[in-house]
Amino acid sequence: MTRENTNKHYSLRKLKKGTASVAVALSILGAGLASQTEVKASSLAEEGQQLFSELVEESNTLATVLDKTVEEKIKSDNDHKKQIGELKESLEQMASTLSQSSQRVSQVTNENNNLKAEAARKEQENLEALNNKNEQIATLVNENEGLKESLDNVASTLSESSRKVGEVSNENKVLKEEVAKKEEANKILEASRKRTNRDLETVRNAKKATEAELAKTNAKVEKLEEEKQILEASRKRTNRDLETVRNAKKATEAELAKTNAKVDKLEEEKQILEASRKRTNRDLEAARNAKKEVDAELAKLKAEAEALKEQLAKQAQEIEKLKDSKEASPKAPEAPKTPEKPEVTPKDSGKS
Repeated sequence: MTRENTNKHYSLRKLKKGTASVAVALSILGAGLASQTEVKASSLAEEGQQLFSELVEESNTLATVLDKTVEEKIKSDNDHKKQIGELKESLEQMASTLSQSSQRVSQVTNENNNLKAEAARKEQENLEALNNKNEQIATLVNENEGLKESLDNVASTLSESSRKVGEVSNENKVLKEEVAKKEEANKILEASRKRTNRDLETVRNAKKATEAELAKTNAKVEKLEEEKQILEASRKRTNRDLETVRNAKKATEAELAKTNAKVDKLEEEKQILEASRKRTNRDLEAARNAKKEVDAELAKLKAEAEALKEQLAKQAQEIEKLKDSKEASPKAPEAPKTPEKPEVTPKDSGKS
């Protein structure tokens, strides 16, 4: 292209130079005719004819060069116009592609936001289900009256609650990790539109993983419902066992000693659970809330144990009175009814 432009400039300079030469020659010819009137007519005619022939030949050459230069200029302009048209078409295609990429990125961002909202909703539903389960467990514990069997079932319920709290804490941790992964994927999509296709594949995989995780969560909720039914059946069995315990009045003093031992064991378990709660507080915030619920359960159990101790003490006093009455009278008095267990109002368990 540079060489072609140089040739064009050279041709134009040559054309200008030739035109100037013709003008100078004509001027010289006119001046010579005016100043040398004495020269012979024949010599002037020959010289003028020769000079005129040379000028005509050079003029024809210059005209040919000019025509060629004009044709090359026209061709070059046409090439430039064609290149400009191609560039415009490429720019329009690039603009269309960029617009489509932007729309796709916006669509993927909306899908990501919907996935995060769905995950948050499922997490809230799981927490509500867990709270409802804890309330049901507390109600069952309050309904379980008695001595040995009651305390055994309370300890079993406490162990089961701790296990479920650990499971729910792990589920919350997994859900938070999934949300963090989705947020990181969203940042990558916003920062690099050129990698849109690869990022979309990553989002699809994340969506599949989330759906699988939600399916697992639903399965665990169903498992909790099954455990609720098991606990209900256990409560009915406990009520039957408690009826048997009420009839066993002669073993009241021995059961009192066993009950005190159970209470001491519960106190030791409370200390162990308290130490576990402190370790859990360093690992996960959600476990802190679960530990508060365990502490509330332990407080209720302790209150129940104290109420049981008072109840057993009253029963012991009544038995002593019955013994005294029996010794004072030949007729055996009617057996006193077993006092019902006072209802312990459950405290709030730190619902989240």
